Amino acid sequence: MKRFSNVRTLFSASIVLIGLGAPAALAGQNECAGRAADIIRRAYPSATNAGDGTLLFEGATITLSKGDSVDGDPHAVICRVWPALPQLTLIAVPLMTEQSDSENEGDIELLVVDSTNLQVGQRLRLDGLMSDDAFRVRSVAFDTARYQLAPKRTAFGLRVSLDGSSRANPFGETTLWLFSIEGDRLKPVLDNIVVRESRGEWDTVCAGEFSETTRTLSMVPSAKDAVADIVVTEKTTTSVNRVGTDNDCNSEDKTTIRKHRLRYDGSGYGVPKDLKRVD
Repeated sequence: MKRFSNVRTLFSASIVLIGLGAPAALAGQNECAGRAADIIRRAYPSATNAGDGTLLFEGATITLSKGDSVDGDPHAVICRVWPALPQLTLIAVPLMTEQSDSENEGDIELLVVDSTNLQVGQRLRLDGLMSDDAFRVRSVAFDTARYQLAPKRTAFGLRVSLDGSSRANPFGETTLWLFSIEGDRLKPVLDNIVVRESRGEWDTVCAGEFSETTRTLSMVPSAKDAVADIVVTEKTTTSVNRVGTDNDCNSEDKTTIRKHRLRYDGSGYGVPKDLKRVD
């Protein structure tokens, strides 16, 4: 499975906490206000109408969401007015080259457009980000928590969630990327960090082991750089289930907390291998 991995950008003030899955940061994922078709026509002038809310562009299918809802379709275009810079709207366009029950192939192109006239200012194509097989892409969402890199520089996030279909070996994962605007470019500054992971192995009745990991990002002043550091707080809960003498299913839980500090290296933040998605 192909993955986007091409990264590497921060502040100096009081600590700003970024809560995992904060409703305000993840809400409003389809704020195109019925303008998705106009946005796509401007961004992809050679796209042709394929009917049923889809367009074709250079061998890829673009699916327009219906109304103000994404209808649970991870392959539909999503829009989000950027709260930090409301004059700009963020667009994620899945470009699907193959779609089936067994696997999907496709990229995502990110667009930053003027909220008033819909002119495209910056764009960046992320190769293979919509490709999946055993673990399916279930959702794509913008994360517009206050990722303050520097006093006049804010990043936004993109989260992609995957789920497995095995009942005996459940699996779920959400990965985060961060991007900032630099002139006419959209630049990736944080690449592929897993912010939620759940997995398990059990007999589908009781006995088994499960783990749940969440990671929360905090922007903190850097001692050496004008660009902030990122502190990642990692919480992992492991549960072991066993059948008791009374045939009840008993669980023993253990929770550990670790912290990681990510520093800006001049072009972006290096993410330790054990915090990244494993292909």
